[in-house]
Amino acid sequence: MLLFSAICHAQVQQLEEVVLRAQRIQSSIQPLSQTTVAQDSLLLKQDIGELLQGVPSLFVSSQQNFSQDTRISIRGFGTRATFGIRGIKVLWDGIPVTTPDGQTQLDHIPLSSMGTIEVIRGVSSGLYGNASGGVIMLKSTPIKNEQTLTATFGDFGTQHLVGSYGSKKENNLFRAIVEHKKYRGYRHWSGYENSLINLSNTFRTTNGNKLTVDYSYFNSPMALDAGGLTAAEVTENRNQARQRNLDYKAGEKVQQHQFTARWHNNKWTAYGFFTRRNLNAKLPFEFGGQIDLGRSYYGLGMQKDGRKKRWLWQYGVEAAAQRDGRNRFKNILGEKGTATLDQSERFYTLGAYGIVELALNDWRLRATLRADTHRIQLVDFMGSNSDKKNLSAYSPAIAVFYSFSPSLSSYIRWGTGFETPSLNELSANPTGETGFNNMLAPQQSEEIEVGVRLKTKIFDASVTLFTTTTEDEILSYELSAFPGQDFFRNIGRVDRKGIEATANFRMAKTATLKLNYSQGTFKTQDGNDLPNVPRSQFSASLHHLFGNTAVSLNLRHVGKRFADSKNLIEVPKFWTADLYAQRKWGITTWTMGIHNIANAHYYDNIRINAFGGRYFEPAAMRQAFARVRVQL
Repeated sequence: MLLFSAICHAQVQQLEEVVLRAQRIQSSIQPLSQTTVAQDSLLLKQDIGELLQGVPSLFVSSQQNFSQDTRISIRGFGTRATFGIRGIKVLWDGIPVTTPDGQTQLDHIPLSSMGTIEVIRGVSSGLYGNASGGVIMLKSTPIKNEQTLTATFGDFGTQHLVGSYGSKKENNLFRAIVEHKKYRGYRHWSGYENSLINLSNTFRTTNGNKLTVDYSYFNSPMALDAGGLTAAEVTENRNQARQRNLDYKAGEKVQQHQFTARWHNNKWTAYGFFTRRNLNAKLPFEFGGQIDLGRSYYGLGMQKDGRKKRWLWQYGVEAAAQRDGRNRFKNILGEKGTATLDQSERFYTLGAYGIVELALNDWRLRATLRADTHRIQLVDFMGSNSDKKNLSAYSPAIAVFYSFSPSLSSYIRWGTGFETPSLNELSANPTGETGFNNMLAPQQSEEIEVGVRLKTKIFDASVTLFTTTTEDEILSYELSAFPGQDFFRNIGRVDRKGIEATANFRMAKTATLKLNYSQGTFKTQDGNDLPNVPRSQFSASLHHLFGNTAVSLNLRHVGKRFADSKNLIEVPKFWTADLYAQRKWGITTWTMGIHNIANAHYYDNIRINAFGGRYFEPAAMRQAFARVRVQL
């Protein structure tokens, strides 16, 4: 800190305030564990997982298994996800994408309208309640007058077509997006196809109030699951599918409708949403191997901001409900057999929170308190295992910020968090019976982090240290009696400790270099590493503008990790490199990219504690794509 202070005294400047929405309160002060992915870097990438790979302590996997969807963990939270995202709160333009019980799928998010992404690393239940081991806030680009057509083609049958229409008037803003994606896949039986329609309309009144209404429709008639392989099978043929997945025709079909509304004026903000998602999945086993899931989740919330002299505050209330109609049938080699499960599952949640911040010269003091109550119900239509339970939690947090100078600042933060099991996890009963697994309990966390940041005109760097203790950590496993089916259990205490460092250099007016590094230990009470959590990660991104051509080179390193709870199966560390180039010609913008330039052998996903050694899902080799965007 003394060294940084000496440097910044020689280069004192007044920094421009940037208000980040993910921390809720409209303050220019934010923890250094909050990262923003700027819009400029979003124009080159093909999916959300690629955009987030440069965030310290954030690990992305399963980007090439579209039946399982992108999986994300932050500081080890979310690592247990067998599909989609667990333990991390995701929002799209302020509307929760995460269901009340803590599950998230990103397949319906239109990347073509993505603006900025804000990430809060670490426990954030004081802000967002259940399943907030981290927060990802996705924000769309502002609507403007433009009509575009975009086409992307690449290796392994990649096709992505997008049409967008935008109209901006004084009191009305409208945007329509239509997307269609198709992919054959690097591995056999890993292809997918889906379509997306997204409509957004904003009404402005003469007194400054604003109402935004959105509708989206997502349809995925095919997303195949190639399954996990043993190490010997990977050596034999990296792109083969597991034979059992072929026999049982593993994969899924999804349809989703979503309606959202947001109201904003100078005093308060409110939102409401309704989502209906239908899933038909085939899993690679017979008993209960076909799933018909009808899910409805909806909610509303409101918040009010205030400011007076040195005080800044916000308070709000949120309510949400989730109703799952879950049916399982025998999977007779891809054909639907007799019913094995028929139950209605419900998850209701109500939360209220308050944030207050006090400014005292160079000090900022912030306190947060949130109270949540949950009601979980199950109606068993095939047996007598109907059940209900109530869970409550209080999540306080305190942070202290201090500015040594306009360029040098530091902070310390303490907070708590909790995470209930999801309905999907509760309904995976290892006894083979219907009803909930009542042995599964919520997990609770306590975290302390401290950081320091230096920012000058050409240099921006930060270092963050964190330590987190989690009780009753939830982790997935498989049983020999039900090979291929995931179950969940509490494994006791997990201690997370680590360091995160970022550095951004403006090397010239046309060149920037971004570096990110994280190193940590994630130990269970048995002294073993939490599986599928890398001990170290590093990324570097060099962006240079040559006239009208932008070139970007990205490097990524992922350290070793383990595939099982006993740490007997080590997953090798790896390096990858991606190269992108983009140029504008008249009304067209051309983009070309090459993923995995060096043809590195690594794994797209690890199936934790998989029975029979089927841990590994190999990632694609070198892959090139080309994209053209036409401004009509």
